[in-house]
Amino acid sequence: MDERQEKIKQERIKQIVQEFALKAANMDIKTNLALTKHQLDLLKKIHVLAVNRALSVPEVSKDPRKISYYANKELKIGVVSLLMTHVLINHLSSAKYTEEFLFENIMVYTEDSFKYIKLENIEEKIFKNAIYDEIVFDFIIYRTPGNRGIKSLSDEKTFSQGLKNFYKGMSPVSEFSRFERKYFEEKQAKKKNSIESAQTAFRNSFVQKVAEAVAKQLLEKQDATEIAKQLFVNKDYQKEIEKIISDMPLFEQIEKIENKTSRELATIDIKQNKNNQEDDLVQIMSQIRAIEQKEK
Repeated sequence: MDERQEKIKQERIKQIVQEFALKAANMDIKTNLALTKHQLDLLKKIHVLAVNRALSVPEVSKDPRKISYYANKELKIGVVSLLMTHVLINHLSSAKYTEEFLFENIMVYTEDSFKYIKLENIEEKIFKNAIYDEIVFDFIIYRTPGNRGIKSLSDEKTFSQGLKNFYKGMSPVSEFSRFERKYFEEKQAKKKNSIESAQTAFRNSFVQKVAEAVAKQLLEKQDATEIAKQLFVNKDYQKEIEKIISDMPLFEQIEKIENKTSRELATIDIKQNKNNQEDDLVQIMSQIRAIEQKEK
């Protein structure tokens, strides 16, 4: 076979591969468990990714008919990864939902021009909750040919800062799901710290405001201890505090102090446990005495 004939042959093979790939990528997804149309569309995105990865397999360039086999294999890795991530993040039974269990109970195959995903021994609710935009797009970043795998995903999610104490490696399912859980935990920890800082700032300003209001009434010869105690003895804190400070709704007053919106303030719970109530009372009484001394 001369050079010209070999070139024609390779062009023909390339054309056939493209035709098989296009046909495979255009298949719609069906499952035996109910999903929304949007979730099926998300799974189709993973399927298109799977076809692209299949094209990089050397055997496919020799036999285009193997596209479907390798695409099914990659799509299965994707579905297992989404479920495994959901299991780890939500602390579901790791004894049951292991990577091996999921691979054994998920089948991917072609049926009547559809790509069919069949799940056995897996709750429908778990499957539905495992498929959503962010996690699917994360997986696509992770597995896109030409990307750097978990490094690309880590850079994208953490602004190139990385995750502390995360060790890459093991299977794609394990690496992806462990990363997502670690990222979720760090995000929750930052959120908690942010909320605690906001609550501390709120509490300090709130205590100061109440102390000033109580001190004002002290000048009118009311009993300081009784005025302060009623804030924490009565269960309806907001009602009692509103009585002491002014007729303006409590949260509107606090909004002026904190420069926060009423919606933000409404998320902060001013009801403290008994120890915190006693601490607040001590702070208020201390500030009242300081204000009294200043007035004298």
